[in-house]
Amino acid sequence: MTRFKLSGTVSSVLLAASILVVGTSPAMAKEKIAVVDIQQVFQKTTLGKSIQAHLKRFADRRVSKMQAEQKSLQDEQGQIRQQVGVISKDALRSKEIEFQKKVQAFQKRQQKIQTEIASESFVEFRKFLGAVNQASDSLGKKFNFSLVISQHPLRVPLGPYPPPFQSPRYLYIKTDADITQSVIKYVNEHASQ
Repeated sequence: MTRFKLSGTVSSVLLAASILVVGTSPAMAKEKIAVVDIQQVFQKTTLGKSIQAHLKRFADRRVSKMQAEQKSLQDEQGQIRQQVGVISKDALRSKEIEFQKKVQAFQKRQQKIQTEIASESFVEFRKFLGAVNQASDSLGKKFNFSLVISQHPLRVPLGPYPPPFQSPRYLYIKTDADITQSVIKYVNEHASQ
């Protein structure tokens, strides 16, 4: 719930301002609002399916390499444990130190791969959102909508590597439906009281 704190506050202010304006402006009462299920668009469009397949292949290739290396490290750790009492303490300590260096190097590579996957996800999602925004803008103008909103933010699971952002809530806003300046004026006039 905390991640919606800011958007909840902003939404509350916008809702209050909308009620204020709609309640006092007959022109705003005639405005048309459209809703887009962005998750469904992602799942059912050719572009969305293509991005999903690309990101899965991209992540799978990198993760499978890391899993193979992790298995190798686990095997090596098992071999070191079997040598307890068989080799000298100094030789065992030396093997353990060398093993820890390998584990640290593995962890650095793992972090790098997570960053690569997140970066690739970001690039692909920006491409998808650009297409959705272009479609929303075009349809908003064509059908004279004042506002096109996303039914819910896009959240796409990618296993342990989620994308670093969510899709926007508002996809298209008709410029004459923008009441930002009125909200600023209202808040400035009433916040100090």
